[in-house]
Amino acid sequence: MFAATTKAVVKGLGAQRDLISNRNMNTNIEMLTLVKVHKNLFKTDYRICNRTLLDLLEEPDVYADIYSHIRECSKGHIEYTEEVLMKDFTNLKYIHAEGCAGANTKAAGDISAELSAGVNSVDATSSFTLNKKRVDIEKLTELCNDKKIKKKLMDELHLQKKEKLTFVHEIIYNTNPITLVGINEQSASASAAVQTFFKTKVSGIKKDMTSFILPEKKIIAYSLTDIETDDGVLRIPVRWQKRSLACVIGERKQDNSCEILKKVNKELEWKEYDLKGLVYIPESMRRDLLNKLRELLKDRDNLTLLDRTWDQDITGESDCPQSVSSFMELLKTSTDLENVKPTVHLLVSAMDTLPDDLPALLTSCSPDTLRVLNQLVEKLKDDTQTKLPESLPPPLQKEGELSWVVELLCSSGDSLTELNDQWDQPELTLAELLKVLCLVIRGLSLM
Repeated sequence: MFAATTKAVVKGLGAQRDLISNRNMNTNIEMLTLVKVHKNLFKTDYRICNRTLLDLLEEPDVYADIYSHIRECSKGHIEYTEEVLMKDFTNLKYIHAEGCAGANTKAAGDISAELSAGVNSVDATSSFTLNKKRVDIEKLTELCNDKKIKKKLMDELHLQKKEKLTFVHEIIYNTNPITLVGINEQSASASAAVQTFFKTKVSGIKKDMTSFILPEKKIIAYSLTDIETDDGVLRIPVRWQKRSLACVIGERKQDNSCEILKKVNKELEWKEYDLKGLVYIPESMRRDLLNKLRELLKDRDNLTLLDRTWDQDITGESDCPQSVSSFMELLKTSTDLENVKPTVHLLVSAMDTLPDDLPALLTSCSPDTLRVLNQLVEKLKDDTQTKLPESLPPPLQKEGELSWVVELLCSSGDSLTELNDQWDQPELTLAELLKVLCLVIRGLSLM
């Protein structure tokens, strides 16, 4: 519920390019907190560090100067600004048993009518006000640039090849307590959050209600500034001014179905070409790699670890899970590793972007199931009318664990536009989900 609320705030502000929504209410994000940013082929991960920009500085006098600057700012000096960003924000999203969905601005205390009307899923909040707090980047740059940093601390941060170091220069927080209410249908099957969205009439489900009060001054979202640490000194690069949040509130326009499919097909076209490199891997090795993936996916976190450490040699490290190490060791035996490795990484990254247990479901489905899914992807690419086989494999049937995948792949026109308008998953957009889903299905079909 908290993650959905913060995502709704950022979306409501039209500030997806400026702000990062906080997905964990227990995460303490203070001004100048260091954040490691890792970009894979399809998504960006943010890792909050328990260190600040000030901790990086080696010179105590500089530290004292900056600390004094920050302390003075908190008293209202111009270098440190704080202002009301939005008043009386409310959020209510719901899905009815009949399959329709909607949204309005009812407060959390006013949703009793929705609960008695066959609602399958509700996310609601009471009214709250947002404040924006920001450090003067120019002043901070004057104080920090070209100052020595602590090498030992940089080593402790374990910055990876594809990670960059940033710090928090702006935070958005609530000034009053917020009541959050969530009602969700849950089942034992995988991808429950996505299933609830696409398929509301599911057998073997239960309806859970959760309600709690979020205290004031919790971080809803934050903005980052890059830093460079080359040659053992700190530099804050020039940061180009983006439009103010006030200018973009309400500007964002939802994509229609044609735009969504154009985006998906355009990216599929060239990424699919890269996937075709899988056919040059010996068939026996492809089968072995797929089996290793299935073993690895018994713990979903191992897939993320594999993706994040792809370019590092961690196979000999004691804390590396055996399934991850075993997969990489097998891959190294390829006679054409230089060309094979990027191709397999594309598939792994796409799988890691999929929600919940969907990667495990797709890697373990039968050849018949995979064949039908691949046909649906082909129809989607050709923009032709999809006609389902009269007899679908059990996982793809109405009550099956992958039935929502069929519904998404078969969506077009108004149905796809409607799904996109209703989509509110914090992890990825509907277009991104559709793209990586198609890529994974194509990739697994070649394995």
